[in-house]
Amino acid sequence: FWFSSKKFNADEFIVQSPSMKMALLSSALNIKQPVYIRPFANVAGSYKRIVKQNSDDDKNKQFDFIFAASGEPHKNHRLLIEAWCLLAAEKTLPSLCLTLDENMSLDLCNWIYQKKERYGLKVQNVGFLPHDQVLLLYSQSRALIYPSLFESFGLPLIEASQVDLPVLAAELDYVRDVCDP
Repeated sequence: FWFSSKKFNADEFIVQSPSMKMALLSSALNIKQPVYIRPFANVAGSYKRIVKQNSDDDKNKQFDFIFAASGEPHKNHRLLIEAWCLLAAEKTLPSLCLTLDENMSLDLCNWIYQKKERYGLKVQNVGFLPHDQVLLLYSQSRALIYPSLFESFGLPLIEASQVDLPVLAAELDYVRDVCDP
């Protein structure tokens, strides 16, 4: 409602990805102004699309997967942990690193801790970290897992691609905007 009442004050709109441009133009907002994609999408050299093959150095990784994300419901942490519980029931225990801020997502963190204890999950929440430490975690992980149902951009997808970290993500437009999952 707020956005639709203010759209006439804008000469143009800037979005982060082709799927966000499509969503804006196909919305009921009836946008007449030009819509531009900035800063990464369709910019040569801004990111690269590579699928890394497993190598021998994978044996030295601390985590099988990393999910660098905040705790909002659309990020899908609960479904991811439920999947980890199903794997545990099959005696498969991949390690998972999370970056949840316990102050912002206390209920979710407590729920994850209960699941971890009940099923013996190899899940470690390192908490909210500065960007340089998240990048270091990518180097300590075998793959990025990204179960989010919706994103306007998905920066961890680009970051993982830039460091040749394989990405496991849903077959959704926002994912294909920035990487080859």
